[in-house]
Amino acid sequence: MSWTAKLKAHSASKQPKPRKPRAARYTTLAQTRSPNEETGDPGEVMAVHYTFDGSTVTLIDAKGIPIGGENSSYVLQPGQTAVRIATRLALAGRVRTNYAPQDAAWVV
Repeated sequence: MSWTAKLKAHSASKQPKPRKPRAARYTTLAQTRSPNEETGDPGEVMAVHYTFDGSTVTLIDAKGIPIGGENSSYVLQPGQTAVRIATRLALAGRVRTNYAPQDAAWVV
């Protein structure tokens, strides 16, 4: 085998392998505290980061790393939307309150 044939064979074995495509990342907001016009409280929301690969919704952190736990992934059923399920998964385990600190200066 000539040196050119060896070089071609070596370079053919070093070709990059195709990467598996990533699921698209999305962000939505979930309301954690309702607004109150009487006190001037604007309420509170939290950012919900998730991926959706066509059938499964998975909660992730801001860097794209999946959040562990029993309520971090869900397979969609007919009639369900990824945004709605991601919001529900994020709010599962959180307690909704109408409490607003009295001494807080709200920025509107």
